[in-house]
Amino acid sequence: MTEISSSDSASKPSVVSPSLAWMIIVVCFAASFAIPYFAFVVKDYYEDKAWIATGLHGYEIDDWKRENIDISMAVRWRNAGFKPPHASIWIGHGFNPEDAGQWNSKGFWPSDARYWIQYGFTAQDAAAWKASGFYYPEAKDWRAAGVAPEEAARRKKKGEWPPLKKR
Repeated sequence: MTEISSSDSASKPSVVSPSLAWMIIVVCFAASFAIPYFAFVVKDYYEDKAWIATGLHGYEIDDWKRENIDISMAVRWRNAGFKPPHASIWIGHGFNPEDAGQWNSKGFWPSDARYWIQYGFTAQDAAAWKASGFYYPEAKDWRAAGVAPEEAARRKKKGEWPPLKKR
């Protein structure tokens, strides 16, 4: 029978120097953070490519996403002059970007705009009545009587009330 003999060098464990061991630990530790970070950055880049193509900046993109507003709506709201939090308020009141832009440019908040709309006013008409010192219920009565905002304001200063409707 043949015996297999092992050499002394094969049975000796190999030794890694302490500095090399620390270097390996540091590299593994750094890689455990760097790989997921770069994967996230690459994923965000590809997701934001469509957003960036609209002309939005990175900080704006994050704001629109945080408000759960998609790309096409974000562009419409931005073109109407809104930033994300303000757009969300108007969205919550049921406005589309174009209508909200008209009301907002005339100095109305969504809750006020809703009431003026309920009383049958457009943004342009409501702005004229508001500039003359009227709110929606009173403006509706004066308008129903066929009186213009300026004339109604002049008559109101004299102490007149809107004419009552005949029943």
